[in-house]
Amino acid sequence: MNNTAGKEKVMKLEETLKEHLNEIMDAASDDLLITDGDGVVIRVSPSFEDRYGLPEDEALGKTVFELEEKGYFKPSIIAEVLRRGEKITMDQKLSSGRDIIATATPVFGDLGEIQFVVSFSRDITEMHSLQKRYSSLQNKVEKYEDEINKLRKANTETDIVSKSVQMDKVMALIAQVADYDTSVLLLGESGVGKTALARKIHQMSNRSHNAFVDINCAAIPENLLEAELFGYEKGSFTGADSKGKVGLIEMAQQGTLFLDEISEMPLALQAKLLKAIQEKKIQRIGGVKEIDVDFRLVTASNRNLAEAAEQGTFRKDLYYRLNVMNISIPPLRERKEDIAPLIYHFLDQFNERYGKNKSISKQAMDLLYSYEWPGNVRELSNFVERAYITSMGDVIHANELPDEVTGNTGIKEEDMGLDAAVELLERRVITEAYRKYKTTIEVAKYLKISQPTASRKIKKYIKGE
Repeated sequence: MNNTAGKEKVMKLEETLKEHLNEIMDAASDDLLITDGDGVVIRVSPSFEDRYGLPEDEALGKTVFELEEKGYFKPSIIAEVLRRGEKITMDQKLSSGRDIIATATPVFGDLGEIQFVVSFSRDITEMHSLQKRYSSLQNKVEKYEDEINKLRKANTETDIVSKSVQMDKVMALIAQVADYDTSVLLLGESGVGKTALARKIHQMSNRSHNAFVDINCAAIPENLLEAELFGYEKGSFTGADSKGKVGLIEMAQQGTLFLDEISEMPLALQAKLLKAIQEKKIQRIGGVKEIDVDFRLVTASNRNLAEAAEQGTFRKDLYYRLNVMNISIPPLRERKEDIAPLIYHFLDQFNERYGKNKSISKQAMDLLYSYEWPGNVRELSNFVERAYITSMGDVIHANELPDEVTGNTGIKEEDMGLDAAVELLERRVITEAYRKYKTTIEVAKYLKISQPTASRKIKKYIKGE
């Protein structure tokens, strides 16, 4: 195609384009506005009136400066293009209150003057609304995430299973103090779960992402306890590690240090601990420099520390420092409602560990419920595990419980009711016979009953069928 023919084709296309310009503008998804080089409106898209609230015939012939002054759009992007002589994109506010984003492009003539300015815009009011809603939802999500994190912390596995009102109060108090760095003193008998509660405080605190370090002061010899807590430098005493050792207080940096049975700490070491709490500095054994420490302290005791302080076996100043917030944990015998949930919890643990599906009979549960539990939750866990391991079938029966439970409950068989007492005795006899003779035929001979009867009772009492 020669140059002349090419020009003719372009001219024909331009004519066709002019003929269909209105259709093209109708088809555009954005609003279009065209002005001449003086800013006079010469063409608008059909949606102009809906967008700007100005009929097309009233807009044509007006300058963008006039329309800006009357507030139809502010600021005028075309006015800005005419001032700068370059393409611009900006947000505009319409008189209707709606928000748009507009882009205006100058069209230059042969002499470099602006002949036209073509502007197209898109309504972004809904997008702004969505952004605000998104921001609001984001704030709510963050709030809910905080709540969820608190719930996660509150429900992390610390083997704290309770249903009693007494423990509900304890857990509510723990939740209240967890986020504060104040010292907490847990008081209660051995085995009530002080370590688990200390860990719960840590997990619910803002230090949960750092270490939880615990030590039983009664379990470590007096001459080693200081080294365990404060650490030591190499060669500081005979038998010391040649590299030295970091103490537990340092290991709890920005975390939680739990000192169980704090009442058993020697008086001299109590003074050193008090200084560390007050000054937030420690010095290793054999060291010369002080080390800054930051830890949250939780302590526990099964003794009355107030009495110990009065008797002089525990430093009063340390007691006052530890007793900022004390929480008393009731013994298991005073919260019987927790026994059954704990038993089922331990059974679930053992079933998962050993791949079985054992349960417990009502009579066995009654005996466990009636026991006084001097060893509290720890003793209950040990008893359930022992019965779990030694029970013959899939059901733990009363006669398979430890002697401490069956013999020291203070409940006589006649107090259980005749049927229950007879069933308990029958279960014991059948179980012992089966353990000794192993087969239903031999058990039947030994007990002088029929083999079908022996088989039926073995299924009932031992195999749980």
